[in-house]
Amino acid sequence: MSNQTKILILTTEPLPLPGMAATGAGLRAWGLAFGLRSAGMTKVTIAFAADAVRGKNFESQMKWVKVFERAQLDDFIAQESPDAIVFQHWGLFREVRRPLPCPVAMDLAGPHLLERQLWGSSDPQADLREKLTALSQVDFVVCSGQFQRHYFLPFLVQAGHDPKSNLCPVIPFSLSPDLPEPARDRDHAAFFFGGMFLPWQDPEGTLRSTVKVLEEKKRGKLVFVGGPHPSGDVSGGRFAALEEMLQRSAVVERAPVMAFDAMVTRMRSCGVAIDLMPRNVERELAFPTRTVVYMWAGLPVIHNNYDELADPIAEAKAGWTFDPSDLLGVEKLVTRLIGHREDVERRSENAQKLVRERYTWDKTIEPLAQWCAAPHKREEKRAAAIQVPSQESAPIERRDSSSRGKRKSLGTIEYSPARNLTDTSTGPWYLSPAIFVLALPISIFLALFFLVVELTRLVLRTNEKA
Repeated sequence: MSNQTKILILTTEPLPLPGMAATGAGLRAWGLAFGLRSAGMTKVTIAFAADAVRGKNFESQMKWVKVFERAQLDDFIAQESPDAIVFQHWGLFREVRRPLPCPVAMDLAGPHLLERQLWGSSDPQADLREKLTALSQVDFVVCSGQFQRHYFLPFLVQAGHDPKSNLCPVIPFSLSPDLPEPARDRDHAAFFFGGMFLPWQDPEGTLRSTVKVLEEKKRGKLVFVGGPHPSGDVSGGRFAALEEMLQRSAVVERAPVMAFDAMVTRMRSCGVAIDLMPRNVERELAFPTRTVVYMWAGLPVIHNNYDELADPIAEAKAGWTFDPSDLLGVEKLVTRLIGHREDVERRSENAQKLVRERYTWDKTIEPLAQWCAAPHKREEKRAAAIQVPSQESAPIERRDSSSRGKRKSLGTIEYSPARNLTDTSTGPWYLSPAIFVLALPISIFLALFFLVVELTRLVLRTNEKA
């Protein structure tokens, strides 16, 4: 494996630098960079968008960590002159206006298209076009979980990727193999929750149940580190109501969003983490960053019973899994845990063992490291299966929200958000049957693929129970 390949990782998110509060996506990009370096690739640079930290104080002693302006992304790439680029997600592709000079990989760390719609996107069709156009231009794709891989496969096929190849290998969200030790004087009856409120995440019920028990028993505490999203309270008012309860309760220690290193230090002083939220389409697909961080720091997790981490947590006894509607069960567990230090200690060890065995970047990075050692263009690359003219016809355009009808140039494909993806009125009518016939084998293949996966999971679970 070559260690001389010059790799440039690009993200829009703040990284876990000293004094900086990182996002889950920033931690993900950080893990990819350190994973590649742990694989012997010494020429790895990671860069993030300047607007993510504008007006904030941060420092970095690492020369391979850089900042770029979105409007000058093409110039930044040319200046770095990489042998391969790793984009984190597809949103940043809108800033690419010139042909990229090298092979390109993309990390799909979550269902971003779905998140945009849950956030309240004003033009879902434009988002879909943007995603498929970006995917059609990349050469290699990874994602963070098997559940997500099943979600991404149809998009990749529609974007021109070969379904016969090993599409979208999984690199789980991972952290350093140097795990922190829990504080010796930690409070085993302290329950930790950290993060920002998003439209698709609602921990209110679990947190209220926890506080209720702690107040009734007059023992233990809830450590809440976080707050509303920087864009404002996007929780539909839920956070404001929860904030009032948290501030009113004597068993709650409340702290704002803090730098990642400071948050880990605070986390290590607690006994149990809470990450139990109602089920929805985003939560089902998520490979939750905060859950892995909790276990990495030695906190067993009160978690849901439906996402990809649920089975590993339950099997390793690295926490406790619940149906999110079972708040009575949560209350009974919290009641028991505040008096059972041994159970917390035992599951704390199991949590770190699970991370050490499965979720450290030296163990998960191999698919991307292999591609980066010999980056190459994808053969027979074709345009996405969306209704756009040829790439030579006109620049990509998107609407500027500040002016109706005004457009901005983005690249090399005509991009019309107002056009319906299923509208065939601009093409010959007789092509419709042909398109249907061509698409049918792919649809059958994907249906059979998902059926085999689900049957395999069922058989494995049956065998385990037996």
